[in-house]
Amino acid sequence: MKFTFRAFAEDDPGPAWQHHFNRLWPAYKRWFLRYGERDRPTYFESARALRQYLPEFERVYEAMVDLAGGGDHAARFLAQYCPPPLFRGCSQAVYRADQLVMVRSYDYSPYVFDGLLMRSKFHQRDVIGMMDCMSGVLDGINSDGLAVSMSFGGREEFAEGFGISILLRYLLEFAGDVREACDLIRRVPVQGAYNLLLLDRAANMQMVALAPGRDPVFFEQHIATNHQADSDWPLYEEKVDTRGRYRYLTDLTAGAAHSAHGFTREFLRPPLYQTQFARGFGTLYDAAFYPQLGACEYFWPEQSWSFDFDSFAAREYRIDFIDPAGYPKNSKAYGEIYTSKPIPVLRF
Repeated sequence: MKFTFRAFAEDDPGPAWQHHFNRLWPAYKRWFLRYGERDRPTYFESARALRQYLPEFERVYEAMVDLAGGGDHAARFLAQYCPPPLFRGCSQAVYRADQLVMVRSYDYSPYVFDGLLMRSKFHQRDVIGMMDCMSGVLDGINSDGLAVSMSFGGREEFAEGFGISILLRYLLEFAGDVREACDLIRRVPVQGAYNLLLLDRAANMQMVALAPGRDPVFFEQHIATNHQADSDWPLYEEKVDTRGRYRYLTDLTAGAAHSAHGFTREFLRPPLYQTQFARGFGTLYDAAFYPQLGACEYFWPEQSWSFDFDSFAAREYRIDFIDPAGYPKNSKAYGEIYTSKPIPVLRF
């Protein structure tokens, strides 16, 4: 599958954000309504929840809704309140060597992925983050030196709450360090189970296990894959080899045999690097965040992008996601796939 990553800068949501929304919205709408109109919260319910739990984000949310045309479906989608469930992969770790670095792989399906990296300044802080659902991010760093990333927590349960990527955007916009981020996390309900990794400029680190209907659990831990302490989903765990990847990262970090840069490149090797793209578990990108430098890197086997807050240039990277097992004959790129039908890559 041929895929294009795009990096762009825009302080507030504007023409560039609107262009990408318009390009992706037909596919997102099919995904958002895949289980039917009544399966999603109303606009009133979505806006009320956002106002209650993410009040500081309301101004930007309303600006996004206006740019999206003000429609009911778009407004509900952008609030990310009780979206359709998603089962992502991912590995993440903090490593201390010549530099302090947080590294993550994003393992998911190229069918349902934006590939948009945005530098923004919606509020007081600059943010560089990989976008998701247009109002959220999958990971990122802000100009205060707070870096965040997530991995799926390996639970089948979903409940009322927000999609994880709008929470990560919220943390980067309104938290300057790990302590402030944890305070915000405590007040926002999430829809699914996720492991959040937080790192700041003062070398404070926190792992947070989130699950719907449960209080956040905070760990002094520097590794996460796709399970939690008491999660139990054997089929999923086996398919994504979450415990094998966890053991590999444990050994890798304990050895302390690499420079920071060398450690990041270990994420381009199996078992951390995955090629099951057609089955929803391929490594779409890797990212490294250096809070003490105020810098980040997004990288692939044959390309890397390095950014800081003083030098961010728009760019594109076209990549072939090659699955050795091949793709279904009727597979299409993300912008054309009809996700109102079950997506074969999400089936185990």
